[in-house]
Order: sequence, then structure tokens, then C-alpha cells
Amino acid sequence: MPRPARLSETEILDLIANLRCSRRNRIQGDDIAVFRGSRNVYAASDALIEGVHFKHGWLSPADIAHKLFARNWSDFLCKGIRPSAALLNLSLRTASARHEFVAAFLRRLDTLFHTHGLTLIGGDTARSPHDHFSLTFLGTAGKFIGRRSRSIKRGDLIVQLGHVGGSTSVVNKLIKKLPCREKEMRFFRAPQIFTALPHSGHLKATIDQSDSVMKSLSLLAQNNDAGLTLEISKLQLSRPDLRRHKDFPANVLGAAEDLAVFAIADARLPLPRGSAAFRAVGFVDSIHQRKARVTYILNGHPIKPPADGFEHFA
Repeated sequence: MPRPARLSETEILDLIANLRCSRRNRIQGDDIAVFRGSRNVYAASDALIEGVHFKHGWLSPADIAHKLFARNWSDFLCKGIRPSAALLNLSLRTASARHEFVAAFLRRLDTLFHTHGLTLIGGDTARSPHDHFSLTFLGTAGKFIGRRSRSIKRGDLIVQLGHVGGSTSVVNKLIKKLPCREKEMRFFRAPQIFTALPHSGHLKATIDQSDSVMKSLSLLAQNNDAGLTLEISKLQLSRPDLRRHKDFPANVLGAAEDLAVFAIADARLPLPRGSAAFRAVGFVDSIHQRKARVTYILNGHPIKPPADGFEHFA
């Protein structure tokens, strides 16, 4: 018998989205979901799994808490919604269920919740052959900005908030057991957390960079039937030396987990200098495309991009 085809992550999500029990969620295929009732409730869930997202020699318990919080916070931030409550699920190996490990994880999580105004309202604990940490954020406040907008037009800006490249460059070294400097490790251990989305009234469509720069831009193009042009030299990188790497620009376009925000914005968006401000990195070159696409420009010339980002079931 022929071997059954392996589904991609996108194909699995499509099957879930077509379930009858999913149909009241009017926002599908986005960073967060919404349940529409007398008051909209927004939700997002993310996880860190030992052996998939990290190894214990790479991260301390506090680092795990920071990354877990940052991934969930980023999903809400890029949508313009502020979370207010969360559920925490911990599935731990027996070796991890020690007071010093769990207490260190919870201390960092408690600090982040307090700083950003969240309440932990429940969750679950279980024993597992591998450590599995999961958070679900819930929120009601804010003006939602989706991946799709009917107002996008030719000449709109492609903008970036935050830096890219630092986390993936560290992971590649760790996998190859190459030494990493402490200032490099911080990009992997403590992803950037922004407190607000600046000038959100000028943003038309947004996405965070969790799987890769390329995948984020490709999804923005597909959701809006648009042609986008990215000027690679304008990307804000975690470290200047990434431009000198032998695999540049492929290593940056494939970069994931920095949790930068990419958006399509109108041309009136203020662009002040600073790490907490948006930077223009491209533009919308066409709309109503039968086949959406992203053109990547380096030194004035289009280049062929590498494979499209992280895929769980590749």
C-alpha cells in the first residue's frame, strides 16, 4: 500500500478550521482568534517543547519562561489587542519537577505577568516524557488589526518593528555545537518584548515573525492578493555582522523566533529612529494579483529566495 502523504502544518490547521465547532471563530488563519459574543474575546496559545524548540543545556528555567511569555505576547501585540488573563499548562519530566527548577520558571513568569498586567486564572499540570510548557492568553481590549485589509493599495509601506536574525544564528551554532558569545545568546534566550504597537492607526495588516521573515511576508501577500517588494538591505538586523555571513541573505530571510512585527502601513506612518519604532523595508508594488508574490531586492537586483521558513512537519 502507498504510504499516506504527510500533512503540512498549514494543511492540519485548515482541517481544524473547517470543523463545525470552529465556525463561530470569524478570524481564522491569523495570529490570534476571536470568539464573538456580547463582547469579543480574543485568544492565542503557544508552547515550548523540549527537543523541538529547545534543549535544557541551552536555556535556564527563567529563559524558558521568558520565551514562552514573549511568543504569546507577540501574537497579541501585533494584532493591537492587550491580553489580560492567561492559562498555564505544565507537563514535566520527573527530573524537571524539582522545586528549584519550577520555582525559577514561575518567578520569571510572575515578574512578566506583573509588569504587563496579566492575571493567571488557571491551567493544568501533568507528567510527561518531555517537558512541555504552554500558555493561552485571553483579552478583550484593543482595536484588532488582521492579516487582511480591503484598504491596501499600491505604494503602501512594508514596515518592520524590532530586529531579526539573532535567534536563528544562535540556534544554528548550538545545533553544530559551536561556541556562542553571551551577547549572542541573549537574542535566543530573551526575545524582544514591546509594550505597545506604535502608531497603530496607520497599520492596515500585521503579522509577527515567529516562523521566518519570508513566511511572514508571504502570508501578508497571500492574504491581500498583493505583490510586495522587500529591500533586504533595509532590514533591521540583530547584529551588524550578520550581513557579512557567508549565507547572507538566506540566513536572515529564513530567520525565525526574533518576534519582530511586519506590517503593511499607509505612507503617512511616522518613522522616527529608534529600536521601538517602525522602519520602512519595502512597499506594495501591486494589488489584485491572481498569484500573490514577494520580490526580494538586494543591491538593486531581485534575488531568488531560499526555502520558506520553519515547518513543524517537514
